[in-house]
Amino acid sequence: MTWVQDGIYAAGGDSLPAHWADFTTQTGISAILHLRPGAPVRFEGPPPVFFLWLDIDDETNAGYAERLLAASFVQDCLSEGRRVLLHASAGRHRTRWCYVAYRILAGSAPEAAMRRAARPPWLAPYRTDEVAWGAFARQIRSGNPPSPRRRSHDLGPTWGLGPGPEEDLDLKNAGTASWGAGQSREDLRF
Repeated sequence: MTWVQDGIYAAGGDSLPAHWADFTTQTGISAILHLRPGAPVRFEGPPPVFFLWLDIDDETNAGYAERLLAASFVQDCLSEGRRVLLHASAGRHRTRWCYVAYRILAGSAPEAAMRRAARPPWLAPYRTDEVAWGAFARQIRSGNPPSPRRRSHDLGPTWGLGPGPEEDLDLKNAGTASWGAGQSREDLRF
């Protein structure tokens, strides 16, 4: 795991999910944005307070809606004072686009966000679609960006995890989803 900026960390692979209980106790991280195609990996131990899984392998699979959803998740967690882990099973550098999306949503120019994502702890160079980031920023700045929460169900003001600690968090076949407080997995399929 590596520090990205205050409150944001990035990691990849399967070791951290296997040791989540120790990790969360040591770091105080309570929110995870997790990227993995097919199904999320199981984070062993107590569930994170906030969790968002996206069925995405890398940035080329992330459209406007996924970028806004990831950015909004990070922003919401940070605004509540939570530490956020950006995690990709295929490696931490695959989470870089989530960080860029967050920086743009937080007010950075796309060029500045991309430059920051090309410096340590990220690997340089950052090969990305600059036109797509420009379009993302223009939509955000338009003052009326589509909401990432505009779904058939409303997750409410926070990104909570519904199942209690006693429930099995093996989320096979859950689909791309985030969990809202008090929601069941069935409520959140889309």
